[in-house]
Amino acid sequence: MTLKSLYTFFKAYFNYVTSGNRAYARAISEAMAVIRDTLAQKTLNPIQIYLHKPFSFKLAKDMLQKAVSLAMSQYQDPFNEIQYFKITVTIDKSFITTNHKGINIPIEGGWDNKNNKLIIITFSQPSNMIEEVRVIKGLIKEFTIVGTLPANIKTVAYWDLSKGKITEIDYQPLQPVDKQSLINAANRI
Repeated sequence: MTLKSLYTFFKAYFNYVTSGNRAYARAISEAMAVIRDTLAQKTLNPIQIYLHKPFSFKLAKDMLQKAVSLAMSQYQDPFNEIQYFKITVTIDKSFITTNHKGINIPIEGGWDNKNNKLIIITFSQPSNMIEEVRVIKGLIKEFTIVGTLPANIKTVAYWDLSKGKITEIDYQPLQPVDKQSLINAANRI
């Protein structure tokens, strides 16, 4: 089973409750698709096209405008300084007690190679960032990874597209969560 996002795993791990707002979920999905295209193509065109579409979500447009604003505030040339980053962490079926044949957890965002910074796009203010990054670190350490993991991550930055704010923490001193707690969360999905 492949999860839609890392947040799906966080919901199981931390017992997060979502509002169930379908319009907000769709806006997030559309904004992330445009951000993926923008980073992959290294051009602002996908965002510009979306912003000028007659039938697009106002909420997604707001999120994309905040993404551009954050990128421009942090980088002189965001398209050359940030690369699209995606790996998939696989929790093998041998650890899963449900009917799932393993759990694939996507971890994606931007990678700032100059500053060894992983950029995670979020759509709400980070209230549990340190623990979430410890979970990411545990997933990376304990399970199989598909894709190329950036070397020597020093910092993780959460770009909150709901408020247009950036929160950063040092990655290296954080201890990863233990394997069993990750397996327990996977079995709650």
